[in-house]
Amino acid sequence: MSDARRIARYTLLDEVASRREDHDVVLWRGFDEVLARDVSIRLLPQDDPRASRAIAAAQASALVEDRRLLRVLDIFEVPATTDSVATIAIVSEWATGVTLEEMMRAQSWEPLPLERAMSIVDDVARAIAAGAETAVSHRRLRPSSVIVTDAHEVRVRGLGVDAALWGQLDPTLSPEAADIDGLGSLLYFLLAGVWPGSGSLPAVGLPRAPRAGGHVLPPSRISANVPSPVDDCIARSVQDAERARSVLMVNNAPAFVSMLSLSRDYLTGPGESAGIAFSGADGVGTVGRVVAVIGGLAGVAIVALLGWALFTGGEGPWRPNPEAAIAATILTATATPITETQVGIEQVIPVTSVTSFDPYADDNDNGKVDGRKGRENEADVARVIDGDTASAWTTSNYGTSDADGKGGMGLILDLGAAHSVNSVSIDFDGVGAEAEVRVSDKIYRDPGTWNLLASAPAGGRSIELRAPRAKVGRYVLLWFPVLPKSPTSPDSFSVGVSGVEVRG
Repeated sequence: MSDARRIARYTLLDEVASRREDHDVVLWRGFDEVLARDVSIRLLPQDDPRASRAIAAAQASALVEDRRLLRVLDIFEVPATTDSVATIAIVSEWATGVTLEEMMRAQSWEPLPLERAMSIVDDVARAIAAGAETAVSHRRLRPSSVIVTDAHEVRVRGLGVDAALWGQLDPTLSPEAADIDGLGSLLYFLLAGVWPGSGSLPAVGLPRAPRAGGHVLPPSRISANVPSPVDDCIARSVQDAERARSVLMVNNAPAFVSMLSLSRDYLTGPGESAGIAFSGADGVGTVGRVVAVIGGLAGVAIVALLGWALFTGGEGPWRPNPEAAIAATILTATATPITETQVGIEQVIPVTSVTSFDPYADDNDNGKVDGRKGRENEADVARVIDGDTASAWTTSNYGTSDADGKGGMGLILDLGAAHSVNSVSIDFDGVGAEAEVRVSDKIYRDPGTWNLLASAPAGGRSIELRAPRAKVGRYVLLWFPVLPKSPTSPDSFSVGVSGVEVRG
């Protein structure tokens, strides 16, 4: 090997990557001749305006000690030669394995089992928390930042340095908030197979999470096996997640670690394996899985009740609160998991017939609700299941978004027999509407009596509503409590549906 491929005590072996939009920064796999080990060597021209920031970030990162980090080992200047300009070399530990992006891409973005996903993110969060102890933030966490080694260890690269070179993923956030958003986004990505991350610098080449009303949908609406406590973790960490106003956001990495640990203990019991087991040699198959489903409200309650104590207890930005642990013990001691078995891959459930649902109709136009099973443009309801998205059922035009005081409008899908329903996809005609999907064995006049499967705010023309666990029933109610502006009459409100698909 020529001297041109050797700098200081390091030999350059393979050029690993250079960013297509940034040819000045090049990553090499190198070899440390003194310690006889592979290293990562990042080269940056000395006159690059980012050089001083990168050096400062690398120096700060080198002081963080955690086995999960690919630590900075050396920083030095490489003099110019006749063939190259003077550069800065940042040397870090090397790891052989696959990034989370490569792992998920190889399995066609199939979600990971719950415990595996939570375990990986827990390791990442603990690495980020180690940096937080010395005020060093990553600020650019994404699936390519995390490597699962050949020995199945989780390693995080680019602490501080990546953001110094290419910017924080969401520059509107504080460094701590950017890391929390990154951690929550990684958990979402591993459990749903899509990336929810916010910011002006989105991850390139990743499938994006669906949105409704400007927010990413909870992962349970994308993957049916995500329990409610995980939805709550996402709501408290991902900036673009939908959440109630009362939900407290996690404010630093140590608090995220505690939140995730409480959720894992609640779902599995301390020291136990997760309640979701996937068959297949690679551990990520979806056929023949057994899903341990935790009661949704109880799951939300544990984090909600512990939230204030956990995130604000004690002095300083974070300190574990022993009362939170006591509360966790009390709540989990009385929780009874409900187990259901799912066999086979999710399939489309045929809809045998559709009926319009106008439960608060004034059928005789006397100004009073008649209490009958009202109908709304009943002659057109078959268009919802005719397979032609160019045809649609639409409501009448109303003067207010609550259908002139009725409180909503809907459709009832008859499945012919009781089925286990996991999700429903809706194609709207014109504009999307706020939607609820409810399931029952009987047709009730009051929509609130039906079992709620999932809900979504007004958003795109096509949405999928998915729940953490299936609901069983013959009838599926699509209920639209708030009508959007009519696309044909700007001063009116209406909703139209051109297609629907039920899966279970």
